Amino acid sequence: MDIRLADRLPPCNVPDKAPPAAWLPAESAMDMPVRELSDPDVGWRRLARSRQRRRLGLGAFTILAFAFGLTTMLDAFTAGGVTLLEWIDALLVAVLLAWTGFSCAAALGGFQLALNPDTWERRLDDPPPHLRKKVALLAPIYNEDVAAVFARIEAMRADLDRERLSSTFDIFVLSDTRDPDIAEAERLAVIAARSGPSPTRLYYRRREQNTDRKTGNLAEWVRRFGGAYECMAVLDADSLISARSLRRMAGAMETDPVLGVLQAGTTIVGRTTLFGRAEQFASWVYGPLATWALAWWSGAEANYFGHNAMIRTKAFAECCGLPHLPGKAPFGGAILSHDFVEAALMRRGGWAVRMAPSLDDVHEEAPPTLSDMLVRDRRWSQGNLQHLGILGVKGLHPVSRLHLLRGALAYALAPAWLLLVVLSAMLAAFPVLGGARAELFLVEGAAAAFAVSLGFLFAPKLLAVILTCKEGKAGGFGGVGPLLVSVAVETLHSTLTAPAILFGHARCLVDILAGRDSGWAAQRREAEGTLWREAFKRHTPEIAAGLLLLACAALAGPSLGVWILPAAIGLLIAPAASVLTGSARWGLALRKRGLLLAPCELSPSRLLREAYGRAAGPQLRLREEEDEGATAMATA
Repeated sequence: MDIRLADRLPPCNVPDKAPPAAWLPAESAMDMPVRELSDPDVGWRRLARSRQRRRLGLGAFTILAFAFGLTTMLDAFTAGGVTLLEWIDALLVAVLLAWTGFSCAAALGGFQLALNPDTWERRLDDPPPHLRKKVALLAPIYNEDVAAVFARIEAMRADLDRERLSSTFDIFVLSDTRDPDIAEAERLAVIAARSGPSPTRLYYRRREQNTDRKTGNLAEWVRRFGGAYECMAVLDADSLISARSLRRMAGAMETDPVLGVLQAGTTIVGRTTLFGRAEQFASWVYGPLATWALAWWSGAEANYFGHNAMIRTKAFAECCGLPHLPGKAPFGGAILSHDFVEAALMRRGGWAVRMAPSLDDVHEEAPPTLSDMLVRDRRWSQGNLQHLGILGVKGLHPVSRLHLLRGALAYALAPAWLLLVVLSAMLAAFPVLGGARAELFLVEGAAAAFAVSLGFLFAPKLLAVILTCKEGKAGGFGGVGPLLVSVAVETLHSTLTAPAILFGHARCLVDILAGRDSGWAAQRREAEGTLWREAFKRHTPEIAAGLLLLACAALAGPSLGVWILPAAIGLLIAPAASVLTGSARWGLALRKRGLLLAPCELSPSRLLREAYGRAAGPQLRLREEEDEGATAMATA
């Protein structure tokens, strides 16, 4: 990590040692007691605009998908009597089909809502002319690239200044950094930023002890300064939100007195590797529909993702003093995925938790390589699996429990997929294990379930493309033609990396069940590529599993082995997929050819240009000839 700031921050004429007391406002205390999860003061109360019919329809579709998968597989197996292994296989198919069916049905609802927004969603487009309440922008950081973090903060300050919101918003950089060199770099960056002409106030505080990580960081701020602010916008180290979106979110808080959390959808920016650029493209094309889908069925019982959200400070203080879970990590101790729990507790306390699907200038970054994503997911999986112990907490809204359950299943279903692949391969390779003829099983059972699952997976992508074109946004991706080709490239990318990702999630679960804690390491946000040595070391288990499946395919014969080959090949090529997709050279090569482009590249906002113009490194603004080449290819 480069923390040298001489060429990356503006000069300042302030003394090297500024008194820390001058970097904080007067304290305005707010009580935030630690509450026992199982002892609520009140149960959830009904709020306006229930989405009962939508949820019933969504649930019915999910049950039908489960029933279809189960009956289809059992009908194929009954030719020779259903064995225990075949029952397990059929149940796994049904569960995975229900999971994808839920997402597909929600996407259909989100598509309808995007075309015909409800009254609440339209309210975001009509904020009050003047904001009356103070808002704090909180940026918790931990051993981050200092120049990049402060480049984004300075860009947001400048945007707030242009929108004449300096008197409404204050920015707090809340450091939990432990590295003394990075801490010194932060100090120099604060001196430089505070010496600038921006009227938007910037404050900085570094904790001596980073107790309870991010939750403790935010709680400490609430207890010391929360009384002065009606709302707080929680950022991440890589967050970038326009002043216009902040104004709309704060306005919604002022006009809706029971709104506790307003979560924005997020698009990814600044990626150069093939993996990062595929994730970036997907966030711009598929992400908006996913946000509309969540808004469609969750209503006032939506979720909070830990950042890029506006939160009512009073509601947070009342409901979100999180205790430690009983026992030791990984299942006990501090709650890692605190955001889902905080949303559930605020909804239990009578506050609405909503999505803001119409915001389109809220950004973040993403892991640059497959390996970095799996490292991040290791921590997320541990936090989400902790939610299984919170599902039974008294007073939670049923939809809040569903969010907690889905968060845990997002990682727990990876072993289910792996078990399904292995079990199906064994049944095909060793017919003696099953009671049915393998040909009948594959033709009548797996083929039908596989076709329906593909439909469930690709329908949301098709709807997202239609929505993009219908809203006139295809030009931001180079036009309809390049958009469709890029969707095909992204689909190929996700197909190649999916086996390694699912296998990696399964390994995470085994690691957690073995009692190993993920710890708390800083996330790597930039990388130029993945080394072959690193890829083979990480993906050796995938290669072993792929060879095992390949052997089963050979034993099953050509007509049956073809069903096993995709998973086997996907696991065998995991190291190559990791190296290829982790390459910035391949990512930029596709960019030059007008593929996997996003609106943030062809028509970046002033906010993006300022944020990435200040930061070093090959992020958003690349060399002029590359920019011109990509634009020319996209518009040819």
